[in-house]
Amino acid sequence: MDEFGIIKKYFRPLTMGRDELLDDTGVLPPRRAGEDLVITSDSVVEGVHFLSSASPADIAHKVLRRNLSDLATSGAKPLCYQLNLVFPEKPRDAWLAAFSGALLKDQKKFGLYCSGGDTSGASGRLFVSITAIGTVPAKKVLRRSGAKPGDHVILTGPVGDAFIGLQMLTKQIKPVHENYFVNAYYKPVPRTANVETIRKYAAAAIDISDGLVADLGHVCEASKCGAEISLVPGIFSDKARRVGLKPAKLLTGGDDYELALAVRPRHSAPLLKALKAQGLKPVKIGAFRKGTGVRVLDQNGRKIDLQKTGWRHF
Repeated sequence: MDEFGIIKKYFRPLTMGRDELLDDTGVLPPRRAGEDLVITSDSVVEGVHFLSSASPADIAHKVLRRNLSDLATSGAKPLCYQLNLVFPEKPRDAWLAAFSGALLKDQKKFGLYCSGGDTSGASGRLFVSITAIGTVPAKKVLRRSGAKPGDHVILTGPVGDAFIGLQMLTKQIKPVHENYFVNAYYKPVPRTANVETIRKYAAAAIDISDGLVADLGHVCEASKCGAEISLVPGIFSDKARRVGLKPAKLLTGGDDYELALAVRPRHSAPLLKALKAQGLKPVKIGAFRKGTGVRVLDQNGRKIDLQKTGWRHF
């Protein structure tokens, strides 16, 4: 089966019947007045962002949800996405069916469609790239630069589960609650369903892809301030705490895709209440302060020295 046969059989159904999206360019319908488009792009590479043993469904879930998480940090709801794949060898039908089937499930779950893309072949590793487009009310986009000293740091949920999942997949630690942790690694839940609440109360946002300390540091840099966080109850899940890894590993492992939010003190309680009512487990972990960088304290108020702050691509 050639490129066009693959597109027709496996990826055309992802356009959800939009025949205008079958050429090399996709024509998006006009949007409502008073609405901005948000665009983000992210890629995953075999052996870097997912294991060579990963199933096609796991790869599909992870690459799409990573992009949706980026939309959520801007307060945007998903609209559509472009899909690009580079195969190291001719893909098998079973692989394509599982990959596109997983994408279709997530499309239905998160409310978007595929607006086009490209497929190609090259020696090396499997490469998958997605460019996602979302919508947000005009001039309501959240930025990393909105934090101020005194703002609270609130997480939409615990961090560290995905890192534990990776450690289990690579046999670095003994499996325990394996499905829970592996799902955290391959099937993170982007907080797109909560964006209206987040836009209402948050001043800045970032998702935890490279590690809590590293990503929170990006907010500090953009907002020209520092932050201090503590190992408060709820920063790690109960299951993660029982695994027994050092907190520094969980704080810097990444791939969680929870959001770290800067919230004015007066908005902190309403935001926590609203997110809890939506089924999340948000937690206030500290505050922004004057200065630079992220300071991490243990349960006794002592500074934790970190060998690294998070994942580095180079």
